[in-house]
Amino acid sequence: MSRPLPTEWREGPPGFYEARLPGGKFSLQMAREDLPLRGLCDLAVRNNAKRRFLFVSQVLGRHCPVRPADLRRVSAAMAAKVGPHLTDGPAVFIGMAETATTLGQAVFREFLAQGGTGLYLESTRRSTGGPRAFEFAESHSHATAHVIHLPSPEDDPDHLLRTARQVVVVDDEATTAKTAAGLIQTLKAWRGPDGIPFKAWLAVILRWNQGGEHDSAFAGIESLAEGHFAFEEDGQPMDFPAAVDRLDSRVTARRGIRHGARTPQPLPAAWDLKARDGEKILVLGNGEYGFQPLLLAEAFEERGAEAWVQATTRSPILPGGAIGHIRAFDALSGEGHAEFLYNVPEDHGYDRVVLCLEDAEPAPDHPVRLIPRLEIRL
Repeated sequence: MSRPLPTEWREGPPGFYEARLPGGKFSLQMAREDLPLRGLCDLAVRNNAKRRFLFVSQVLGRHCPVRPADLRRVSAAMAAKVGPHLTDGPAVFIGMAETATTLGQAVFREFLAQGGTGLYLESTRRSTGGPRAFEFAESHSHATAHVIHLPSPEDDPDHLLRTARQVVVVDDEATTAKTAAGLIQTLKAWRGPDGIPFKAWLAVILRWNQGGEHDSAFAGIESLAEGHFAFEEDGQPMDFPAAVDRLDSRVTARRGIRHGARTPQPLPAAWDLKARDGEKILVLGNGEYGFQPLLLAEAFEERGAEAWVQATTRSPILPGGAIGHIRAFDALSGEGHAEFLYNVPEDHGYDRVVLCLEDAEPAPDHPVRLIPRLEIRL
């Protein structure tokens, strides 16, 4: 089977790009590139009627594999951007599910390494069965419902979710910032009219200036590149999957980081870290669960392996552009929705593919087991 056509890029005057791929055409004008745009993202078309375009990060470890050192470099740069603003005590960092959960915790780790203090937690599309603080919506998404779980006194002994005077939302990119602004507005409402006021920042890899009507929710938006784009789809009729507007309920998720923590998650002590010098290893996370797989990839690198990290996703994307191969299967968590793994073909070229799960091991006949040279960590 031939590979879908990749993105066809054309560069014009400084900062100007045109890109064609199956399903549409992009025109991009960059105002700033702290890191080159082509190194930060590629492009794809979503199988989603509400938003057809997709910026596929090359440094996020979601749809494409990334070297752990590259993800850490980007995380450190984002923490360095937002950190100088955070001068009013501890900060709450919130990673946006599912795309930015690994990135969010990685940025928080770098913020702590740079001398900061605070609380990290994630929005999630999965319920732990524990108490919830509030819910908000991502209206353009394939799965609109998000929840913020309530930290316990052990998770958040200083009650920072209620009392911190500064909050940072971490996401991969901001087009309208509507979802992040909705999170901030809901957090303010949850604190109540007599609650402690706070300033909010949005930290993203890419910022797109497409109108800015939601920018007022933030004291500032920090990014590694920013610009403006236009997307023209090819108009082909599509049979779009229906959006899901409720949380998954078939399986109760582990608490993990979903109820917050003052320090990042550690590497699980039971995991086998052995790796050969020069061995090529792809570490896969599962949906929202990505930071501990990142730690495993870093551990393999420390032992001399060439490691990459990536994750499965609920996001339906069409082949072409950044998406050269698609694996689709029932959710590994057992929750019943569709799940995808991109760009890991049969001839993937890795010596090992290590899939890290926070739920039960998949059934013997689950399609994910067809990945050549697969190992599973629980």
